[in-house]
Amino acid sequence: MFCFLQVFLSFFSSVLLSLAIPNELFKIGCPLFALFALAPLYIAISRSKSYKEAFWLSFLHGGLVHLFSSFWLKNFQGMALFTLGASLLGTAFIEGIIGWFLFFPFSQKNRVLPGIFILIKIFWFTGVYVVYEWCKSTGFLAYPWGTLSMTALSWPFFMQIADITGQYGVTFIFALFSSVVAQGILLVNEHKKIINLKSCVFSYTLAAKTFFVLFGLTVIYGLYQYNKPRFPVKHINTVMVQQDMDTYRSNEKDAITVSQFLTDEGIKEFSSNHKKTDLVVWSEGVLNRRWPDSYGYYLTHPEEKPLIRYIKEKKVPFIIGGAMILDRENHKFSNAALLFNKNGELAGAYSKLHLVPFAEAIPFVEYEPVRNFIKKIAGFSYGWTAGTKNTVFEIPVSSPKQNLDTEIISLEKKQPEKSTVIVSAPICFDDAFGHVFRGLFSAGTELFMNITNDSWSKTQSAEYQHLAVAAYRAIEFRTTLARCTNSGVTTVISPSGKVISSLPLFEPAHLSVSIPVYGRQVTVASQFGDWLPHVLIVLIAAFLFFCVKSKKFYCQSRFSVL
Repeated sequence: MFCFLQVFLSFFSSVLLSLAIPNELFKIGCPLFALFALAPLYIAISRSKSYKEAFWLSFLHGGLVHLFSSFWLKNFQGMALFTLGASLLGTAFIEGIIGWFLFFPFSQKNRVLPGIFILIKIFWFTGVYVVYEWCKSTGFLAYPWGTLSMTALSWPFFMQIADITGQYGVTFIFALFSSVVAQGILLVNEHKKIINLKSCVFSYTLAAKTFFVLFGLTVIYGLYQYNKPRFPVKHINTVMVQQDMDTYRSNEKDAITVSQFLTDEGIKEFSSNHKKTDLVVWSEGVLNRRWPDSYGYYLTHPEEKPLIRYIKEKKVPFIIGGAMILDRENHKFSNAALLFNKNGELAGAYSKLHLVPFAEAIPFVEYEPVRNFIKKIAGFSYGWTAGTKNTVFEIPVSSPKQNLDTEIISLEKKQPEKSTVIVSAPICFDDAFGHVFRGLFSAGTELFMNITNDSWSKTQSAEYQHLAVAAYRAIEFRTTLARCTNSGVTTVISPSGKVISSLPLFEPAHLSVSIPVYGRQVTVASQFGDWLPHVLIVLIAAFLFFCVKSKKFYCQSRFSVL
């Protein structure tokens, strides 16, 4: 049977973490809560008597964090059962399994070196939790929300280590602090039962000092990178449209009409400042009909101002969210970012690479009974098919490329050098995954232009949580990230993680901004991806192997301080 205190500690830990993540009370989260969020869970696991108890305590923690922080998934039309219910159970189960690993050192003790074993416990808990967040953020069922790394949005200087460690370096620091705090509480409460107190204190002090060194280096590096002068090599004058249309109640005609009006306002704003618009971007899913078959339809629709004619009149390239036919016979269609040239012709499309499980990607949809079931509860039967190419767009820009290494002084008037910007357009959920961005970065991306539709969530917390996840991509690749969304957060984020410009949530508006484009920089994260959790997995496996082979370890009593 569980001790009531253990259940309360697991619950309290989930509350702290949920409050640390962007939520309805703290819209951009509270990293101070994140520092302490896992301490109650650490104590609860340390007092467990069995792996079964550890499983259910972790199961409870994972499920509650998901419920408290991602409650807005219930608003996903027709699929709430899968998006909230199934994802809650899946997340809880994954953390439950991780609970077995968290409990392992607390079920063992070393006869000879109990002090050193305290050090092992602290770093074991930290490392295993980092691996847990990586596991829940990887693969087909990946859902990288409800994580410690999401809590640092209001500490952009702290996020800077992501160009080295990825987002998991932030998770490691937060989890390490919680582990140090929790083990300190255990030592104080159980010090009378400790035989070799001096050794334990020395080991604990070493762990605490290690944390402060890592924390200090993270802050110093972060402040340096955040405040480091960065000079763009060119700009792309972009109008990003936030139409704020209810996905489930509005129709395509209204979405296009509102987007056209806001586009006109954005282009006028550039013109009034004597600037030429280089690119117009509309958010995910504005166009409902599938391309390229629907070209003829949009030559005449909407009736008041047909889309193709409108683009021709503006003489500006457009990126618009829509649908692309991949394989008509097998009903394979992609959620796509469609690129139209200034003549209104479809130049190409990027197909979303990482689909939302059970909402966009539906397992076994090739079987008719599954399609009929999905059609009955959700109104569609096939879902989307993931793209297979790292597609990028080359956009001509009016501003000349700036060469910071040379200066040319001429007595003759010359036309400025024409330049282009390589733009990639990851769609919505794509921006949560470093591996998607690594492929696009390798393809030559100079600007990430994410298009998103989160309007269905109807909550501020969902919008800011998505921003908290996406912001790491700008830092990891030291590349400007722009987000054009239906309802928010439409913004431009510099390679330092600074917000250059943004729009308020849930308001129809446009953002006319000269987006700075910087020289491409190869970072550790862009080269090696999620190397930190991979290293931790190797170390965890090595330690488990050592424990199995060693005869120094044996099961201990309920007291797990030693």
